[in-house]
Amino acid sequence: MGSTKVTDEKLERTLTRVAPCTLPQQAFGPTPVEWFTVPRPVWVWVQWRDRPAERVPGVARGANDRVVIVAVDVNGYHWEPVVWRNAVTVRE
Repeated sequence: MGSTKVTDEKLERTLTRVAPCTLPQQAFGPTPVEWFTVPRPVWVWVQWRDRPAERVPGVARGANDRVVIVAVDVNGYHWEPVVWRNAVTVRE
């Protein structure tokens, strides 16, 4: 039988596979999402269930007055969470 010992490396690999928190559709509000024809580069605060939030580069794919749909690549994984508008700033 294999070892059941959890190493720091195994724990880190497992935690990096956990998807970021995303807002439910009810948070979008009544205003429709405007989808961008050209994704806009942004900095986004991504929240995680099991670790602190982190600011990462990403692209905004769409937004309304409350939320932004972003695409981010974190630790080799691609995610598209929905975040509050104030968690995003334009990247230049």
